[in-house]
Amino acid sequence: MMRRLGIIALAVLAMIVAAGAFAYQYFEVGSQIAVFTGGTAKMMCSNVFVGGRTPEHVRAEDFTRRTAPGTYIGIGTTDVDMADKTVTGALYGLVPRTAIWREGIGCTVADGKTVEELRAQGSGVPSALPPPDETAQWPEGEVVYRGRIVAERYAPGFDKSMAHLSNSVAKSFTSALVGILVGQGKLKIEDPAPIDEWHGKGDPRAAITLEHLLHMSSGLEFEENYKKIKSDTTFQFVGGDLAGFSAAKPLVAKPGERWSYSTGTSNILGRIVTQAAGATLADSFAFPRRALFDKLGMRNTVIEPDAMGNFVGGSYVFASVRDYARFGLLYLRDGVWNGERILPEGWVAYTRTPTAHAPDDRAYGAQFWLNTGLNPNVHRYPALPPDTYAMNGHQGQHVFIVPSRDTVVVRVGLSEFPSWKMDDFVERVLKALPNETTTEQTAH
Repeated sequence: MMRRLGIIALAVLAMIVAAGAFAYQYFEVGSQIAVFTGGTAKMMCSNVFVGGRTPEHVRAEDFTRRTAPGTYIGIGTTDVDMADKTVTGALYGLVPRTAIWREGIGCTVADGKTVEELRAQGSGVPSALPPPDETAQWPEGEVVYRGRIVAERYAPGFDKSMAHLSNSVAKSFTSALVGILVGQGKLKIEDPAPIDEWHGKGDPRAAITLEHLLHMSSGLEFEENYKKIKSDTTFQFVGGDLAGFSAAKPLVAKPGERWSYSTGTSNILGRIVTQAAGATLADSFAFPRRALFDKLGMRNTVIEPDAMGNFVGGSYVFASVRDYARFGLLYLRDGVWNGERILPEGWVAYTRTPTAHAPDDRAYGAQFWLNTGLNPNVHRYPALPPDTYAMNGHQGQHVFIVPSRDTVVVRVGLSEFPSWKMDDFVERVLKALPNETTTEQTAH
């Protein structure tokens, strides 16, 4: 009898273990599928309702391995509700995720929030500027040389009004917003980062400063990997509290003693900007437009928030090619636009200060890539002038700034690998331009 009961107990235990393993696998697979469904819904939503494209165009151009190799976006189906401005992604009907558009702040995956809660986040956001005067001269464009458009070209189905995903070019936008808040006295780069989770008794993360975050030297653990289906980086496709996810990471190095490129770090900065910019979400969402975009005439630019309402500072800017060029031109002009100082004096120089522990061939400033770091004999882009610095996105989004040639070059797309090399392209552009030495900046 006892032996029989033992066999039954073992069988029950085996069933419990099997059920637990099944449950773990179910939720693990579900979380991996959420990368596909959440990311696909988010990108379709943003490209249609922010970018101004049709769902058919997005599917044909973005959701293919030809244009987006090595990514997980576009897998599964998308149900686009043009009237309700929502998109639901699913994979064979599994793990559906819905992204919702709000005017002025773009699209967010409803993970951790209801659709109604996300809609409420968009209330009170200021409207965009009225359309520009088409007859006026421009400081906008794909290639900008001495304040003029030199060349501008779009692939079939795209035009100058469409907004494009930034990927990590967003990090440089976040840096600019931090700079503006520093200029307003609302943030200090030498102060401990204002992250509540880090200021408990004895928490070593309390030593992380804003400067550590800007220079990717926080010491926080983060897996920057787009090749894995599920990594710290691809978590952003699932949605939810992106900054909180990164802020919860432990230290793996002492702050300031290790450089490690991390999208999560920029998402933490995005939350810091959101909270410092205003007492309400409406004030926070209005801040980039009032303090930066409207001043530069960037009518087609949005920084999207996560479900908690914090700017996704590492990835989710959508802007037209001309708006990206305007932003680059602001840096070319040392943060001054039409006589008004937008970035505080010295901020552009600070942005270009190399991080101490970055490798020589991966010189990095304050959320910008540098051509030359602490070793003047090593250049990330050997064929380009040493003073070149850049905003670079994961799939081929770039804004290159070349002060010695008074030039900004912008390229967006989803087809960088293996055929596109931005430094080769910029080299050819510079060879085609007059090589004049001048310190004069032209404003219009």
